[in-house]
Amino acid sequence: MFYKSIIQGRFSFGTQKSYDKVLKMFEYRTETYYKGDIMLTMEEIFNAEELCLNVPRYVGNASDKNFKNTIDLLNYCAQFAVAGSFQAWMIDEGKVLNHANIVPHSDRTVVTQFNKGEKLFRAQDKNTEALEAFSKTIESYAKHAQAYERRGWVNLRLRNYSDALYDFNKAIKLDDSIAFAYFGKAIIAMNENNVDVAIENFSKTVKKSVALESIHWRGRLRKAEALIELEQWEKAAFELKFFTKRKFNPKDSNFKRRPRAFSLYGKVLTEMGLYTEALEMLENALKLESDSTKVMNHSETLLYRGLAKKALGKKDFLTDIKLSADEGHEKAIRLLEELS
Repeated sequence: MFYKSIIQGRFSFGTQKSYDKVLKMFEYRTETYYKGDIMLTMEEIFNAEELCLNVPRYVGNASDKNFKNTIDLLNYCAQFAVAGSFQAWMIDEGKVLNHANIVPHSDRTVVTQFNKGEKLFRAQDKNTEALEAFSKTIESYAKHAQAYERRGWVNLRLRNYSDALYDFNKAIKLDDSIAFAYFGKAIIAMNENNVDVAIENFSKTVKKSVALESIHWRGRLRKAEALIELEQWEKAAFELKFFTKRKFNPKDSNFKRRPRAFSLYGKVLTEMGLYTEALEMLENALKLESDSTKVMNHSETLLYRGLAKKALGKKDFLTDIKLSADEGHEKAIRLLEELS
């Protein structure tokens, strides 16, 4: 039985000695341990100039054994790496059968320092310490793309926007496959009202990730929000259609973003004059509400549901507009005055 498999990632080895060793061991283990039964060929993935193992994205069919052999070999290579990561998925009709996240693992200073930074980064309230850890990682290995990307997010948390932008750009220069770096650049652009630049970087976030990753869908949703600011309704609808049709695992952070997505889609469809479809989306947004998944800008959802109902000749449209006005929505208040 063969299954669709996706592999993407990059390992940097730092020194010629480490690169030569991993190259030799890759060839030896491929022939001796796995009898050639792996998904990747040495000639295609090793880069002698950059001292790295690089797979921008591999998509193919693999048997269970073929997939596991490849993951085992990549995990073996990870002990020689100083930076990078690999993601791999085996899928059957949309269901993930196997997923691997492979990162460098050794007692080398660069690796341990970066891992320390990761722990501090996830703690949320250890930003200064995380910044120091990632800076030390970069001091130990100046081409550590992930350390720059992570430091960029710490700087973003600290509102050091120029420093964050520098870090994200540096990360991309070293490894242009890091979707989170583009997402960070987009967030900065939105904060500075550079909507076109934000859309460009949200688009790259989507392109550099796969649909099995949470960041892919965050990129689509935020891109839609940016397109709405420019009143590019059809382009926004394209992104929101994909997001609202996606079945997210409750553990996925995007699960809680569904009410927001349905609300935005309803607004966009209303602006496009597709009132029946808009009403369905807005109803879905309100049905998905709970204490933990409240529709962002609830008053706007009510307003647009009222507008869709009005266009469809439904008598209770005024109730939604009044509720929206009661919640302080300025457009609803003005509209209510006009209707009165």
